[in-house]
Amino acid sequence: MTTLVAALAAWFDAVAVAWHTHGGLWWFLMFAPALLFLELPRYYLPLAWAITARLRGADAAQAHAAAIDRERLLRRRPLVSVVVAGRNEEEIIAASVQSLLAQDYPHLEILVVDDHSDDRTSAEVRPFTEDPRVRLVRNAAERGRSGRPSASNLGLRLARGEFLVSLDADTTFDTKLVSSLLAPFADPRVGVVAGNVLIRNWRDNLLTRLQALEYAVAIDVNKRWCDTRGAVLQASGAVGAFRREALVDVGGWEQQLGEDTDVSLRMLKAGWRLRFAPEAIARTDCPRHLRVVMKQRFRWDRGGLRAFFKKHGRLLDPRVAGFWFAVELASEFLFAVVATLAYPIWLLTLAWQAPAVAAFVLLVSFAAYSLLSLASVAAVAWCCPRVEKPWSLAGASLLAPFYKEVLRWVRAWATVCELLRIRYEDTFLPSSAWTYGRRY
Repeated sequence: MTTLVAALAAWFDAVAVAWHTHGGLWWFLMFAPALLFLELPRYYLPLAWAITARLRGADAAQAHAAAIDRERLLRRRPLVSVVVAGRNEEEIIAASVQSLLAQDYPHLEILVVDDHSDDRTSAEVRPFTEDPRVRLVRNAAERGRSGRPSASNLGLRLARGEFLVSLDADTTFDTKLVSSLLAPFADPRVGVVAGNVLIRNWRDNLLTRLQALEYAVAIDVNKRWCDTRGAVLQASGAVGAFRREALVDVGGWEQQLGEDTDVSLRMLKAGWRLRFAPEAIARTDCPRHLRVVMKQRFRWDRGGLRAFFKKHGRLLDPRVAGFWFAVELASEFLFAVVATLAYPIWLLTLAWQAPAVAAFVLLVSFAAYSLLSLASVAAVAWCCPRVEKPWSLAGASLLAPFYKEVLRWVRAWATVCELLRIRYEDTFLPSSAWTYGRRY
């Protein structure tokens, strides 16, 4: 204990000396990178916008305009094909189909694509096929599963609707999902509509509560902010809607990492617009264990880097998808790639030159980020009525800096692996398909 007290006293003395020795500019330069690495502009500018929009009543006006668009389109009653692709989802697939049959939009067909499940997924769906709106398609090929993109493309080939809604099989949906996704298609220039994803199992533990807050800010708030500027980057694979003719024109989904991002960007490059429907709510379970979250985010970060910048980097040109989309994509590159790679260098440099100051900067930054995370809970509680009991996330929000720190290092490793092509996967089929396929 004595040693610890002495070490803390020495640290305070070193910070005090630095505080009196260096001027304000030097301290600004010490803290400025933390603002970049903690991605404060990226997350808190949209929150400030959401609060302002709520104060001005702009969100209510936007909802009213969406309702008018929805009524205009629904009077025509276009057929909507809902494709639910998944594998080994016996525990949730029945609830997923039930929530689709309960939609307030009746003119739809539901295609459940079972991608070679070895559990009771198909058996759980089969009783629902007595309803003429439900069709079950099962990949029973000898080679095994074909992967989500191929399963979705099979659904696309069988779909008869003017619009196609692509959903995850492990997700349940609010009753207004389909009608809310349809509303933006009243504009004939819109080819893709992104839905809103919320966490269903947020009560499970601290980690699920942190992810619930993250989803609320990154999807519900951030995508509404981007939608006002025509800068929504993608439609999530969990819930997205497409104008079927446009999806067919670009060739459907390609078999690759981050196929949901890729198909959204290909449609943007083809001249279609991408919108966000905040009332189109899908509820999914997030991972309960940190190791699973890390594996998930490694895959997402690597797929995003590959799709956004290696394959579709041309979208950084404002002439392709518009000025604000280019700005949003450039922001993604700044925070997801540049800041990620610079963060370890900054930490090492700071620790080498002034270890006491480095610890002080990190401590203050983490404390500030905890308070901002708590403030974000208040903003979500006020601006996002779709989020269930947001104040219950307040306690977990104070641990957000540590959660984000783990994910920052996961992203760094994913970025290095992608840039150096370490464990690079670029096969047309999942590895299991090659393993179980017949040899000739």
